[in-house]
Amino acid sequence: MRDRADFLVGRGKRGKSLLAEAAAHWRFEIRECVADGSDTAAFGILAGCLPDGVHAAEMQLAGAVTMLSELTLEYPAAEDTREACLRVITRHPSELPPGAVLFPAECGDRVH
Repeated sequence: MRDRADFLVGRGKRGKSLLAEAAAHWRFEIRECVADGSDTAAFGILAGCLPDGVHAAEMQLAGAVTMLSELTLEYPAAEDTREACLRVITRHPSELPPGAVLFPAECGDRVH
């Protein structure tokens, strides 16, 4: 939806409403991970806006879904890029493979 924002804005109130709803959602594609104490710093591409605080997430890869109970935004994306860093609490880098995609747990639970 974000890639078609201009089109949706042109559709009037309903299109703007869809964009506003999409703004509350995020997704993160893992590119690389490194251990940081008992946590993992996950580097990748963030679409949307991850709110401040600690969040639960779903990790999806090859049809499998794994729940991650705690993650937080370590470094937000710069204005000219979507590259960001998340801290995944008490997970080892081997549990977070490149190519996996993280989504808010609320979206998987359909709780909004």
